[in-house]
Amino acid sequence: MSKYKIILLVIFILALVWSGIRPPASQQYWLLENSPLFLAILVFVLLELYFKLKISNFSYTLIVLYLILPLIASHYGVTGVSFGEILGNWIGSTRNMYDRLTHFAFGFLGFYPVYEFVVSVNKKESLWNYYIPLETIMMFSAIYEIFEWMAAVTVNPVLAASFYGSQGDVFDTQKDMAMAGLGALSALILVFLFQKYKNLKKI
Repeated sequence: MSKYKIILLVIFILALVWSGIRPPASQQYWLLENSPLFLAILVFVLLELYFKLKISNFSYTLIVLYLILPLIASHYGVTGVSFGEILGNWIGSTRNMYDRLTHFAFGFLGFYPVYEFVVSVNKKESLWNYYIPLETIMMFSAIYEIFEWMAAVTVNPVLAASFYGSQGDVFDTQKDMAMAGLGALSALILVFLFQKYKNLKKI
């Protein structure tokens, strides 16, 4: 493991430890909120060990940046992050928008690492290099929403309400998935334009 990856790992571990120290939301909420995160990390580690992911340090940085966002939510609670209230007020909403931000970040920050992996497998310029990461983001977004629903109906109602975090919005699930898709689509456009710019410089 390179020094840069070790630094990123240390940053993530420090953030994880901080998030678990006397979280205002409660230890039970912290564990429930982070359970899909722990599962995702396990899958990622297995991919890294057995498939030797060919992605850049930049992609690893994007991944760690995203992972820190749900750790903050697990510490304070989805509605307890003050920045979410500021963001909501800024767009004229009374809703705490931190959960929307994390879903958008999942798509926006997660697109490029998946793109790099697809390119390393495909090894040629293709529209599939852009389409597959977009669909992958949407797939995992849907899987998370299903997990969220299953968890919400199996734990106690108070904890479920905090974890589900719909804040009274009956279309919360659809909007969360839409934000992930919007984030991924935004990243897709940026990556596509950047690749076209690089190709033009080669001419």
